[in-house]
Amino acid sequence: MKFLFIILSLAFIDSRCSESKIDQETISLEYSAQSRGLYKNIKINKKNISFENKRNTSPLIKACSQTHWNNLLKALKPIDVENIPNLKAPSENRLFDGAAIARLKIIYDGTTYETKPFDHGNPPKEIEILVKEILSTSENIE
Repeated sequence: MKFLFIILSLAFIDSRCSESKIDQETISLEYSAQSRGLYKNIKINKKNISFENKRNTSPLIKACSQTHWNNLLKALKPIDVENIPNLKAPSENRLFDGAAIARLKIIYDGTTYETKPFDHGNPPKEIEILVKEILSTSENIE
């Protein structure tokens, strides 16, 4: 029994170490939402948070705190990033001006993974926690 516990412990430690080898410097998140009356463009990486709430203006850029970054990574962790282009929007209000058109991009190591358009305020369930964390983080810098 002790042998089994040691083997399982080593496997757990090894998997945790491999997760920590992710190069956080190559991860960035981008969220945009726009309609006739709304514009949001949020870009976040480990160092900075960039936020625009009006078209053709300079973005507000602030440092990204370690706490915000850790919360974003925690929200990102359960997402199958390669599958986000295939996610289906739960509603279609954006098709008739009932909601702003939103998109999420996850850029990792030079590869961009982008969702199909979805309604701002109603993202696909698979990315809902991450979108809420991005919006919350951007609101805390205004």
